[in-house]
Amino acid sequence: MIPISDINPAKNTPVISRIFIISVALVYILLQPKNSNELFNFFYEFAAIPCELFLNKPISGTQFYGNDCSLLGNDLVFPKKNIYISILFSNFFHANFVHILGNLWSFWIFGNNVEDKLGKIRFSFFLLIIGFLSIGVHTIINFNSLVPVVGASGVVSGIMGAYVYLFPNAKLLVLVPFGILFPTTIKARTFMYFWFVSQIFIAIGSSNISWEAHIGGYLFGYLIIKLSNYKRYTF
Repeated sequence: MIPISDINPAKNTPVISRIFIISVALVYILLQPKNSNELFNFFYEFAAIPCELFLNKPISGTQFYGNDCSLLGNDLVFPKKNIYISILFSNFFHANFVHILGNLWSFWIFGNNVEDKLGKIRFSFFLLIIGFLSIGVHTIINFNSLVPVVGASGVVSGIMGAYVYLFPNAKLLVLVPFGILFPTTIKARTFMYFWFVSQIFIAIGSSNISWEAHIGGYLFGYLIIKLSNYKRYTF
């Protein structure tokens, strides 16, 4: 299912959501190289890599060319890389236009309402925490991976988890692919059931999409809001 919008207008201007969306777009347009080889190097220099986080040091040329995290060496590829800041950076990087469009579209649909209920300061901390936790889950499961983790998908998933806790019965306008795409409205919690099923298919069929960060972000987003005793709106 492809979410188009929610029928759940926010009462306040979503300032933080707009800042995040604009920031991610500017990083993609102005900072990320357009050449594929340069982008490859850019991600390795600035994005989070599970092997680096697990070993607490930048990867070496020995590890990279051997494609093996256990092959320790002193020939660090980017010796000045701050691997902890890279976790933050990763949430702002995207592989291509479809990647960034899907993430930012979903962020806008769900983020404005979550920001509306949390407030700007709490929402800002929420985004930061979810960004670190979702990549943390991916790293724990893929601790020996040498592939950079990029994209705001974990953050978006965390917002979705928060949204479905706060507004389980909110109506979403979605496109359903049954041969052709046709629009329909469903409840937020029903959409999330289908979304979880999609993550299972992703886990089975693709090694390029971090279902671990998606599921981790969603669960942490849901639990953080639930444990914070925020009011649920079951209209």
